[in-house]
Amino acid sequence: MKKNDAYRSLSDSELVAAVRGGNDRAFDAMFLRWYPQVRKFLIALVKEKTLAEDLAQMVFMKVWLYRDRLNEAQSLKSYLVVLARNAALDVFKSKWHLMMADTEAAPEETAPERSEQRVEYGEMQSRLRRAVEEMPPQRRQVFKMSRFQSLSNDEIAIELGLSVRTVEKHIQLALQDLRKYLS
Repeated sequence: MKKNDAYRSLSDSELVAAVRGGNDRAFDAMFLRWYPQVRKFLIALVKEKTLAEDLAQMVFMKVWLYRDRLNEAQSLKSYLVVLARNAALDVFKSKWHLMMADTEAAPEETAPERSEQRVEYGEMQSRLRRAVEEMPPQRRQVFKMSRFQSLSNDEIAIELGLSVRTVEKHIQLALQDLRKYLS
């Protein structure tokens, strides 16, 4: 009998309780049970296998590092999905900031040397601006406040009189719109 077999038969809430107590074998069992699903979810979000695998590893690293925050009453699957989605959003946010920094910089500083690359670069910038402008008004406003003004979801919710969940949903939908528009 392998050392983790006893933990594989535990329910998610029992695993969470054991991991919360610092049991690394229970964590291994949790990882083996949920990593494939978290990885698959992230691949669907970020469309890059290697990045998705890195993010999935980070999700489980956070679970271990913040194990004292785990709650046996909370759905483990839901908790992992939220962590994974937030990790993906962080990646999109950082890529977005890099792209926007490039569009705001002087062309001679950032534009690629070859003329065809310069044309592609300009087209991508235009498509990005059009994609944002074609979003529904409230989604566009929330997205711009998040990405251009770097406001937190809480700050946006307060300023617009929305719930934080509504702000999160607008950002999620905006990122989906951008992925569709730019692919």
